[in-house]
Amino acid sequence: MRHVDPDILALLALGEEAAVPEDSAHLSECDQCRREVELLSRAALVGRSTFDAGDLLDPPARVWSRITDELSFSSESVILSEAAPEVTVSFADHSIDALAEKRAVKSSNSEQSFPAVAAPIVESGNVHSLEKRRRPWVGALAAAASLALVAATGSAIWLGLQPADQPTVLASATLDAFPNWSESTGEAKLERRADGTRIVEVSFSAPPTEGGFREVWLITSDATALVSLGIVEGMSGQFTVPDGLDVDNYNLVDISEEQFDGNPAHSGDSIVRGQLTVGV
Repeated sequence: MRHVDPDILALLALGEEAAVPEDSAHLSECDQCRREVELLSRAALVGRSTFDAGDLLDPPARVWSRITDELSFSSESVILSEAAPEVTVSFADHSIDALAEKRAVKSSNSEQSFPAVAAPIVESGNVHSLEKRRRPWVGALAAAASLALVAATGSAIWLGLQPADQPTVLASATLDAFPNWSESTGEAKLERRADGTRIVEVSFSAPPTEGGFREVWLITSDATALVSLGIVEGMSGQFTVPDGLDVDNYNLVDISEEQFDGNPAHSGDSIVRGQLTVGV
């Protein structure tokens, strides 16, 4: 039996109308191809829900000093090189052929794009060779590993020292269950962080299901328009409200049961819904 082309399955998982009638007929009968679309759809949806992840902060010099003191590094044993320049990748052309061409060019030019940088080796009275005939690159590799450990530890400590933003609660809602989900409950809050970002935080309880996922939406008060905020993993989550969205109009918080069918639209199967109200 001929299965559907993997490229077609990938496009279907992204919500594209790429299947010919023969492919659609095959998908209706083939569990293997349907499972492949389901897995690809899950990956695409999870990826979409991470678009709002922030950038890491660069730790100041005093953090490095504390790390070297804590790990008992001497000033001669640790060499901190200048930070590498940031690399910005732009995908102005999103077509499949263009992306394939870019990958081919990147592969052919990989040696020129990423030249090897020799790590400096510093002699120190505190460092003793474990082998009489150690190869020169062993010391360089050990130095690079130590530097990577220091960098990772420094970033973690610096992030841990940052004070958590205290968001302002703008509105809240009690999420009421729909008839088919009578045992479900939920709550939602609209918050504004110190940087001005608006966040919708939801928590709910609903019977488990198999083969689907839950998605959070903001819907207009007259239920004529809606915006997806993302996929909720488990029974709670935080979601960024798109810039410019009028939350006075899009004031209904909805959590729906969705299927891995490649259709990004609301399924119509709402679990809970409630209206955001100021001061509640």
